[in-house]
Amino acid sequence: MTEWERSKRGAKKFAREVELGKTYYIIMTSTNPWGDEPVWTSYVFDHRQVFTGGAMSGSMSAEGLCLNYGPVYDEKPGSHIRPMCERDDDQLYATPADIVQVRKSRDKKPARR
Repeated sequence: MTEWERSKRGAKKFAREVELGKTYYIIMTSTNPWGDEPVWTSYVFDHRQVFTGGAMSGSMSAEGLCLNYGPVYDEKPGSHIRPMCERDDDQLYATPADIVQVRKSRDKKPARR
């Protein structure tokens, strides 16, 4: 498992070594009512910037990902860390759209007068 550290040097090294189409992972801390727990998120860099040629995943550059959310790993974390808003091993977790839908259904309707 390769790890790129969260520093200017690590971010530049990650931006040079990133491969298009490969999945990279970051580990974050999720704050929940029952306590904090680590979760992982994946990024796939699928195109390059027009002017600089840097690898991009949507609007996130490889260097920006490592610098802001690093360290970055090239292998999926172990089963003791659950995914954040992703399917993993045929288990379905709540997505942000599901959470918004539940919140809207709980909203009180204004009284009709």
